[in-house]
Amino acid sequence: MKVWSAQGVMEFNISEVDSITFDGEEPIVGEFSVAYNKKVSFSPGNLQYVTSTNEWIFAQNQYDYIGIRNIVDKALADTIDLFAWSTDTDPSTAWGVTLEDNNDLFAGNFVDWGTAIGDGSTWRTLTSSEWEYLRASRTNAKQLIGVGAVNGNNGLIILPDNWVAPEGITFKSGYSSEEYSYTAFAEHQSFTAEQWAVMQQAGAVFLPCAGFRLGNSLAYMQLGGLYWTSSPHAAYGPRFASYFLFMCDGAGVGYDMRSGGNAVRLVRNL
Repeated sequence: MKVWSAQGVMEFNISEVDSITFDGEEPIVGEFSVAYNKKVSFSPGNLQYVTSTNEWIFAQNQYDYIGIRNIVDKALADTIDLFAWSTDTDPSTAWGVTLEDNNDLFAGNFVDWGTAIGDGSTWRTLTSSEWEYLRASRTNAKQLIGVGAVNGNNGLIILPDNWVAPEGITFKSGYSSEEYSYTAFAEHQSFTAEQWAVMQQAGAVFLPCAGFRLGNSLAYMQLGGLYWTSSPHAAYGPRFASYFLFMCDGAGVGYDMRSGGNAVRLVRNL
């Protein structure tokens, strides 16, 4: 039996364990290689911020996202999950909880969202190269990633390094060959909430098509996912940063203005 903690992975013979007590920290799922000598596990859902309580939380389910409810009356809602890139430039843009579109206010150093949640040292944001390694360079990478729908929500399924399909579960890797559309994900493959619970127990991760925000305008919900990385995009100057992008027909790393609102999925080192 393996037990994951902030200090690493511990192994026990099951016969030696009388009981396990958790300290209330959110559970994590799977082991994923993000470099030849580095593995992580993912947070149990996308990052969310609640203004009224000044609290950082994870979505209740991996397939949950806030979508059009990020904006209410052209202002940020109380609970949001689309953030501008987090920098130390100006207090008004801290953690990306802002509708500010002046990109000069985002030209500073990256401040990891992981330092704002839990003990401040457990969670972190993947770099662009780590996303690319996970997507394309780890062993059997192409067989461990594929689009689909879970509980009616479109997104990207990423399987752990040592994936073993649970009984009754068939996973179809890769991307849709259908025309780009809302239905292409589910036409590729679809899982119920009950089926997903079994897959998640086996270590699977789901990134929902949470869309993106530009100012107070929202788009791409159920069509694509844009997830911030911790990597600036130096070739295009201090106003840009890299994100991990997927749609029904593919995935990869791109870049955008730092004031744009994208989703955030944190990981922890193993």
